[in-house]
Amino acid sequence: MYERMLVPLDGSELGAVALPFAELIPSRHVRLLAVEPVLLTPARRRTAAAPVPPSGSWHGLTAAAYLDSIAARYRRQGRDVELVVESGAPGERIVAAAVDADLIVMGTRGRGAGGRALFGSVADHVARHASAPTLLVRGTDPEVVPAVARIVVPLDGSTTAEAALAAAATLSDTLGVRPHLVRVVDASTRSANAERLEREAAAYLEGQTAQFRARDIMATSQVLHGPVAPTLLATIGSGDLVVMTPRGQSRVRRALLGSVAERLVREASASVLIVRPDQQPQ
Repeated sequence: MYERMLVPLDGSELGAVALPFAELIPSRHVRLLAVEPVLLTPARRRTAAAPVPPSGSWHGLTAAAYLDSIAARYRRQGRDVELVVESGAPGERIVAAAVDADLIVMGTRGRGAGGRALFGSVADHVARHASAPTLLVRGTDPEVVPAVARIVVPLDGSTTAEAALAAAATLSDTLGVRPHLVRVVDASTRSANAERLEREAAAYLEGQTAQFRARDIMATSQVLHGPVAPTLLATIGSGDLVVMTPRGQSRVRRALLGSVAERLVREASASVLIVRPDQQPQ
């Protein structure tokens, strides 16, 4: 079980697809965060600290009333629920609200007041800068709790990618779902070298699954063949939950998510949990 979970919302149906996933993953505390945009006028810029008039984007409610209407679903589970309304730059507000969180659960394609895209580039910002792992939820129905069939963990043999394994183990224990470890061997490699790489990949995955077995978690593994991103996209199904690390990060965290992680977030039919190597395992 996680201790503290943050669920950012923008009042849209697509943003609310995170809510069922947050129900699925147990936590003692849930912080529901409504982020209202800073309004701009020709005369002046409204500061983040200034009050923002109700925009009507919260299903006819104020942001606070909208959050209160959602809180009951988590209180019924016996969780402590905190309601927070902020205004300003969404990414910055979410990162600040996640300072003591263990997990962020958010939709990826919501649109907030004024039709502005809230959880697109914002999701990238949160995944790169927040102190907690970020679960980017793919879905269409904010009322249907997803059925997770397996936890897919893409690995490339690096210690960076292996940072996702602890989070996968936590979710496996929490959800009662087996991890499925995958490694892609590029099919463009010359045949003799490809056979060697496949043997090495299989041995590597066996070593990682053995570590799960030592924790009484039964994991499966698979060597895949082809270009990395397209091969993973073809393997991942809507019932999967992908757990992976981004690549290409700089020391100051300015780099975007790696191309593979970004494609999976944008194109995979499954939800994706992004775990940075500097985040502590649960």
